Amino acid sequence: MSKKAIISILLIAAVIGWMSFIFSLSAEPAEVSSETSGRIVRRLCRIIEPDFDTWSEQEQFEMTERYQFYIRKTAHFSAYAILALLTGTAITPHTKKLAYRLGGAFIISVLYAVSDEIHQYFVPGRSCELRDVLIDSSGVTLGCIFLFALFKLFQNKKRSI
Repeated sequence: MSKKAIISILLIAAVIGWMSFIFSLSAEPAEVSSETSGRIVRRLCRIIEPDFDTWSEQEQFEMTERYQFYIRKTAHFSAYAILALLTGTAITPHTKKLAYRLGGAFIISVLYAVSDEIHQYFVPGRSCELRDVLIDSSGVTLGCIFLFALFKLFQNKKRSI
């Protein structure tokens, strides 16, 4: 097997692995998902407010609730930006045209975001929300923009050598 084929397989495996990771998080029932993000938010609250642990339970709860929505949506955005980066990189060995690479990464990642929301509809306590697809798609867009910049940077470096 050629080096190019091995790299291609590894890149595709990375995309599938990342999609599996997203799927596993989406498969968590609402209570489990909320507890997971709640732990992360409490850790961040301790960083932001060093005396967080001395606050009353009600004050801790209010601060955690205030930030939890933003942390969850940032996670959505970031997960799909990474998916677009991985997908665009996996497509690269198969086409020379940058538009196909970026377009393919965008379409595959957005379709996966839609399928992920549909999947969540069937998970206890979770819902299928257009807002999340839009947030995910925004992450995909940023990932594609970053990928475009990387491709152009490497393209310019190759020309200067």
